[in-house]
Amino acid sequence: MGFWGYLLLGRGGDRALAECPVLAASREHLIPAGTFAGGWQLWRHPGPPEPAGVDALVRALADETGAPALAAYVMESDCAVVGGAHPGGASWSACLGRTPLARYMADTELGLDELFPTPEAAAADCAAWAAEAGHAADAAELAGVLAADPEPLVENLFHELLARLGMVEPLAGR
Repeated sequence: MGFWGYLLLGRGGDRALAECPVLAASREHLIPAGTFAGGWQLWRHPGPPEPAGVDALVRALADETGAPALAAYVMESDCAVVGGAHPGGASWSACLGRTPLARYMADTELGLDELFPTPEAAAADCAAWAAEAGHAADAAELAGVLAADPEPLVENLFHELLARLGMVEPLAGR
């Protein structure tokens, strides 16, 4: 059984991101998963995000910290719904593991393309997010990550997305 929960990336500055008031309701479940240059922090939370969802979470966190925020809701390590936001700006969404996510959605009457942009369109949003975060990102490389199927875990694709956004080093062999 894989991981069900979300991964949250934000800039905490000199405090733990989990101390942000917007995360108060879930603070006791947040587990530190990494720290990166510039005050960026990655946190892991087992279980679903707040009822308002990933979109509301990243918008609120971006507004509170004054820096872009990114989250991925991971479903059994098979696929993930990714959301990002800039402070005071619009949010965007994408998915990792399109084929497995389409299987999760098979019982709904919605198609994957009705809810998520193409990998190429999502890559443009990701590149803009990276620029806001102070990093240069190649949209073609981002589109490749967004179009890939997880091998074997979507968490590896999320790490690769973070690498292409300029946040971490790529995994070996990628």
